[in-house]
Amino acid sequence: MMGSELLAGKVIVVSGVGPGLGRRVAEGAGLVGASVVMGARSVDYLDELAARLKDRDIPSVYRRSDVTVTADCRELITAAEETFGGVDGVVCNASASGPFGATLEDGDLDAWQDAFDVNFFGSLRLVQAAIPALKRRGGGSVVFVGSQIVRRVFAGRGPYASSKAALLTASHVLARELGPYDIRVNTVVPGRMWGPSLQSGIGRLAASRGLTVEEQKQKMLDDVSLPRLATDEECARAVLFLLSDMAAAMTGQSIDVNAGETFH
Repeated sequence: MMGSELLAGKVIVVSGVGPGLGRRVAEGAGLVGASVVMGARSVDYLDELAARLKDRDIPSVYRRSDVTVTADCRELITAAEETFGGVDGVVCNASASGPFGATLEDGDLDAWQDAFDVNFFGSLRLVQAAIPALKRRGGGSVVFVGSQIVRRVFAGRGPYASSKAALLTASHVLARELGPYDIRVNTVVPGRMWGPSLQSGIGRLAASRGLTVEEQKQKMLDDVSLPRLATDEECARAVLFLLSDMAAAMTGQSIDVNAGETFH
Protein backbone atom coordinates (compact mmCIF):
# COMPACT_ATOMS: atom_id res chain seq x y z
CA MET A 1 0.00 0.00 0.00
CA MET A 2 0.96 3.67 0.13
CA GLY A 3 2.92 5.49 2.85
CA SER A 4 1.80 4.61 6.34
CA GLU A 5 0.90 8.22 7.18
CA LEU A 6 -1.15 9.02 4.08
CA LEU A 7 -4.45 9.29 6.03
CA ALA A 8 -3.02 9.77 9.52
CA GLY A 9 -5.59 11.22 11.91
CA LYS A 10 -8.47 11.01 9.45
CA VAL A 11 -11.80 9.28 9.94
CA ILE A 12 -13.01 7.46 6.83
CA VAL A 13 -16.52 6.07 6.30
CA VAL A 14 -16.86 3.24 3.76
CA SER A 15 -20.18 1.79 2.59
CA GLY A 16 -20.65 -1.53 0.81
CA VAL A 17 -17.88 -3.38 2.65
CA GLY A 18 -17.92 -6.89 1.23
CA PRO A 19 -15.29 -9.32 -0.04
CA GLY A 20 -13.88 -7.06 -2.76
CA LEU A 21 -13.18 -3.36 -3.26
CA GLY A 22 -14.98 -2.14 -0.12
CA ARG A 23 -12.86 -4.43 2.04
CA ARG A 24 -9.68 -3.31 0.31
CA VAL A 25 -10.54 0.36 0.78
CA ALA A 26 -11.46 -0.04 4.46
CA GLU A 27 -8.39 -2.10 5.32
CA GLY A 28 -6.12 0.06 3.18
CA ALA A 29 -7.35 3.25 4.86
CA GLY A 30 -6.54 1.75 8.24
CA LEU A 31 -3.08 0.67 7.11
CA VAL A 32 -2.25 4.25 6.09
CA GLY A 33 -3.34 5.79 9.37
CA ALA A 34 -7.10 6.30 9.32
CA SER A 35 -9.78 5.29 11.77
CA VAL A 36 -12.34 3.32 9.76
CA VAL A 37 -16.13 3.29 9.93
CA MET A 38 -17.67 0.48 7.91
CA GLY A 39 -21.18 -0.21 6.68
CA ALA A 40 -22.74 -3.10 4.77
CA ARG A 41 -25.89 -5.16 4.65
CA SER A 42 -24.01 -8.36 5.51
CA VAL A 43 -22.79 -8.42 9.11
CA ASP A 44 -20.67 -11.51 8.38
CA TYR A 45 -18.24 -9.51 6.25
CA LEU A 46 -18.17 -6.71 8.81
CA ASP A 47 -17.49 -9.08 11.72
CA GLU A 48 -14.63 -10.75 9.87
CA LEU A 49 -12.96 -7.53 8.77
CA ALA A 50 -13.40 -5.81 12.15
CA ALA A 51 -11.60 -8.72 13.81
CA ARG A 52 -8.80 -8.52 11.25
CA LEU A 53 -8.42 -4.76 11.80
CA LYS A 54 -8.37 -5.24 15.58
CA ASP A 55 -5.54 -7.76 15.22
CA ARG A 56 -3.58 -5.08 13.36
CA ASP A 57 -4.38 -2.37 15.94
CA ILE A 58 -6.45 -0.41 13.42
CA PRO A 59 -9.28 1.52 15.11
CA SER A 60 -12.62 0.69 13.53
CA VAL A 61 -16.34 0.51 14.15
CA TYR A 62 -19.14 -0.82 12.01
CA ARG A 63 -22.88 -0.72 11.61
CA ARG A 64 -25.14 -2.93 9.58
CA SER A 65 -26.45 -0.45 7.03
CA ASP A 66 -28.50 -0.36 3.87
CA VAL A 67 -27.92 2.76 1.77
CA THR A 68 -31.52 2.64 0.57
CA VAL A 69 -32.55 3.50 4.16
CA THR A 70 -31.96 7.11 5.21
CA ALA A 71 -31.83 6.26 8.92
CA ASP A 72 -29.05 3.70 8.29
CA CYS A 73 -26.94 6.30 6.47
CA ARG A 74 -27.38 8.76 9.30
CA GLU A 75 -26.49 6.10 11.87
CA LEU A 76 -23.23 5.36 10.07
CA ILE A 77 -22.22 9.02 10.27
CA THR A 78 -23.35 9.26 13.89
CA ALA A 79 -21.20 6.24 14.74
CA ALA A 80 -18.19 7.97 13.18
CA GLU A 81 -18.69 11.17 15.15
CA GLU A 82 -19.49 9.49 18.45
CA THR A 83 -16.63 6.99 18.22
CA PHE A 84 -13.88 9.00 16.55
CA GLY A 85 -15.01 12.62 16.81
CA GLY A 86 -15.81 13.42 13.19
CA VAL A 87 -15.76 12.50 9.52
CA ASP A 88 -13.01 13.40 7.06
CA GLY A 89 -13.83 11.15 4.13
CA VAL A 90 -16.72 9.16 2.71
CA VAL A 91 -16.42 6.34 0.18
CA CYS A 92 -19.70 5.40 -1.52
CA ASN A 93 -19.00 1.83 -2.57
CA ALA A 94 -22.40 0.13 -2.05
CA SER A 95 -23.57 -1.11 -5.43
CA ALA A 96 -26.26 -3.14 -7.17
CA SER A 97 -25.32 -4.66 -10.52
CA GLY A 98 -28.88 -5.06 -11.80
CA PRO A 99 -29.99 -7.69 -14.34
CA PHE A 100 -27.76 -8.87 -17.18
CA GLY A 101 -29.16 -8.99 -20.71
CA ALA A 102 -32.51 -7.33 -19.97
CA THR A 103 -33.36 -4.69 -22.58
CA LEU A 104 -35.78 -1.87 -21.95
CA GLU A 105 -38.25 -3.40 -24.40
CA ASP A 106 -38.26 -6.77 -22.64
CA GLY A 107 -37.35 -5.71 -19.13
CA ASP A 108 -39.06 -4.46 -16.02
CA LEU A 109 -38.64 -0.79 -15.08
CA ASP A 110 -38.58 -1.86 -11.45
CA ALA A 111 -35.08 -3.22 -12.14
CA TRP A 112 -34.02 0.23 -13.29
CA GLN A 113 -35.49 1.81 -10.18
CA ASP A 114 -33.80 -0.73 -7.91
CA ALA A 115 -30.38 -0.05 -9.47
CA PHE A 116 -30.84 3.69 -9.14
CA ASP A 117 -32.00 3.38 -5.53
CA VAL A 118 -28.70 1.76 -4.52
CA ASN A 119 -26.10 3.12 -6.94
CA PHE A 120 -27.38 6.66 -7.33
CA PHE A 121 -29.77 7.60 -4.54
CA GLY A 122 -27.97 5.38 -2.03
CA SER A 123 -24.75 7.30 -2.61
CA LEU A 124 -26.57 10.62 -2.37
CA ARG A 125 -28.27 9.55 0.88
CA LEU A 126 -24.93 8.79 2.50
CA VAL A 127 -23.31 12.00 1.29
CA GLN A 128 -26.30 14.08 2.40
CA ALA A 129 -26.05 12.52 5.86
CA ALA A 130 -22.31 13.24 5.96
CA ILE A 131 -22.32 16.88 4.80
CA PRO A 132 -22.90 18.45 8.25
CA ALA A 133 -20.14 16.29 9.77
CA LEU A 134 -17.71 17.17 6.95
CA LYS A 135 -18.50 20.85 7.43
CA ARG A 136 -17.77 20.56 11.13
CA ARG A 137 -14.32 19.21 10.23
CA GLY A 138 -13.71 22.17 7.94
CA GLY A 139 -13.85 20.09 4.76
CA GLY A 140 -13.06 16.61 3.53
CA SER A 141 -13.29 14.20 0.64
CA VAL A 142 -16.13 12.22 -0.94
CA VAL A 143 -15.24 9.41 -3.34
CA PHE A 144 -17.87 7.75 -5.51
CA VAL A 145 -17.16 4.34 -7.00
CA GLY A 146 -18.24 4.40 -10.62
CA SER A 147 -17.88 1.80 -13.34
CA GLN A 148 -16.17 1.48 -16.69
CA ILE A 149 -19.58 0.70 -18.15
CA VAL A 150 -20.11 4.47 -18.42
CA ARG A 151 -17.19 4.51 -20.88
CA ARG A 152 -18.03 1.30 -22.74
CA VAL A 153 -21.77 0.69 -22.79
CA PHE A 154 -23.31 -2.70 -23.56
CA ALA A 155 -26.88 -3.57 -24.54
CA GLY A 156 -28.80 -5.22 -21.75
CA ARG A 157 -26.97 -3.36 -18.97
CA GLY A 158 -29.18 -0.29 -18.93
CA PRO A 159 -30.08 -0.12 -15.22
CA TYR A 160 -26.50 -0.42 -14.00
CA ALA A 161 -24.90 1.74 -16.70
CA SER A 162 -27.46 4.53 -16.41
CA SER A 163 -27.31 4.69 -12.62
CA LYS A 164 -23.51 4.89 -12.65
CA ALA A 165 -23.57 7.55 -15.37
CA ALA A 166 -26.01 9.61 -13.29
CA LEU A 167 -23.69 9.23 -10.31
CA LEU A 168 -20.75 10.57 -12.32
CA THR A 169 -22.76 13.66 -13.27
CA ALA A 170 -23.87 14.08 -9.66
CA SER A 171 -20.20 14.16 -8.62
CA HIS A 172 -19.73 17.21 -10.85
CA VAL A 173 -22.78 18.93 -9.39
CA LEU A 174 -21.70 18.20 -5.82
CA ALA A 175 -18.15 19.34 -6.53
CA ARG A 176 -19.64 22.75 -7.36
CA GLU A 177 -22.08 22.76 -4.45
CA LEU A 178 -19.68 21.58 -1.75
CA GLY A 179 -16.48 23.18 -2.99
CA PRO A 180 -17.04 26.39 -0.99
CA TYR A 181 -16.89 24.26 2.17
CA ASP A 182 -13.58 22.66 1.05
CA ILE A 183 -15.37 19.36 0.49
CA ARG A 184 -14.01 17.59 -2.57
CA VAL A 185 -16.07 15.11 -4.64
CA ASN A 186 -14.35 12.73 -7.06
CA THR A 187 -14.99 9.37 -8.70
CA VAL A 188 -12.88 6.27 -9.18
CA VAL A 189 -13.96 4.39 -12.32
CA PRO A 190 -12.84 0.75 -12.09
CA GLY A 191 -12.70 -1.55 -15.05
CA ARG A 192 -12.78 -5.31 -14.64
CA MET A 193 -11.15 -5.97 -11.27
CA TRP A 194 -9.38 -9.25 -10.63
CA GLY A 195 -10.68 -9.97 -7.16
CA PRO A 196 -13.19 -12.18 -5.32
CA SER A 197 -16.27 -11.00 -7.22
CA LEU A 198 -14.82 -11.56 -10.69
CA GLN A 199 -13.03 -14.74 -9.67
CA SER A 200 -16.26 -16.25 -8.32
CA GLY A 201 -18.34 -15.14 -11.30
CA ILE A 202 -16.03 -15.77 -14.24
CA GLY A 203 -17.20 -19.38 -14.54
CA ARG A 204 -20.84 -18.32 -14.91
CA LEU A 205 -19.87 -15.63 -17.39
CA ALA A 206 -17.82 -18.08 -19.45
CA ALA A 207 -20.62 -20.64 -19.47
CA SER A 208 -23.15 -18.04 -20.62
CA ARG A 209 -20.92 -17.28 -23.60
CA GLY A 210 -20.02 -20.89 -24.42
CA LEU A 211 -16.40 -20.44 -23.39
CA THR A 212 -14.06 -22.12 -20.95
CA VAL A 213 -12.86 -20.10 -17.96
CA GLU A 214 -9.40 -19.75 -19.51
CA GLU A 215 -10.91 -18.59 -22.82
CA GLN A 216 -13.03 -16.02 -21.01
CA LYS A 217 -10.07 -14.72 -19.02
CA GLN A 218 -7.96 -14.48 -22.20
CA LYS A 219 -10.74 -12.58 -23.91
CA MET A 220 -10.63 -10.05 -21.07
CA LEU A 221 -6.85 -9.81 -21.32
CA ASP A 222 -7.09 -9.22 -25.07
CA ASP A 223 -9.13 -6.07 -24.32
CA VAL A 224 -6.56 -4.35 -22.12
CA SER A 225 -3.26 -2.61 -22.81
CA LEU A 226 -1.32 -4.10 -19.90
CA PRO A 227 -0.63 -7.83 -19.78
CA ARG A 228 -3.00 -8.33 -16.84
CA LEU A 229 -6.24 -7.10 -15.32
CA ALA A 230 -6.26 -4.41 -12.64
CA THR A 231 -6.85 -5.77 -9.14
CA ASP A 232 -9.29 -4.58 -6.51
CA GLU A 233 -6.30 -3.51 -4.40
CA GLU A 234 -5.02 -1.30 -7.21
CA CYS A 235 -8.44 0.33 -7.50
CA ALA A 236 -8.46 0.83 -3.73
CA ARG A 237 -5.16 2.71 -3.96
CA ALA A 238 -6.78 5.26 -6.28
CA VAL A 239 -9.58 5.73 -3.75
CA LEU A 240 -7.06 6.27 -0.93
CA PHE A 241 -5.20 8.84 -3.03
CA LEU A 242 -8.40 10.83 -3.58
CA LEU A 243 -9.19 10.69 0.14
CA SER A 244 -5.77 12.05 1.00
CA ASP A 245 -4.37 15.58 1.10
CA MET A 246 -2.22 14.65 -1.90
CA ALA A 247 -5.39 15.20 -3.96
CA ALA A 248 -6.23 18.48 -2.19
CA ALA A 249 -6.68 20.40 -5.47
CA MET A 250 -8.77 17.72 -7.18
CA THR A 251 -12.55 17.87 -7.27
CA GLY A 252 -15.13 16.92 -9.87
CA GLN A 253 -12.60 14.54 -11.43
CA SER A 254 -12.65 10.86 -12.33
CA ILE A 255 -9.74 8.41 -12.28
CA ASP A 256 -10.04 5.32 -14.46
CA VAL A 257 -8.31 2.16 -13.20
CA ASN A 258 -8.74 -0.45 -15.94
CA ALA A 259 -5.30 -1.64 -17.14
CA GLY A 260 -5.79 0.42 -20.28
CA GLU A 261 -9.04 -1.10 -21.55
CA THR A 262 -10.49 2.31 -22.31
CA PHE A 263 -8.93 5.77 -22.35
CA HIS A 264 -10.64 8.89 -21.07
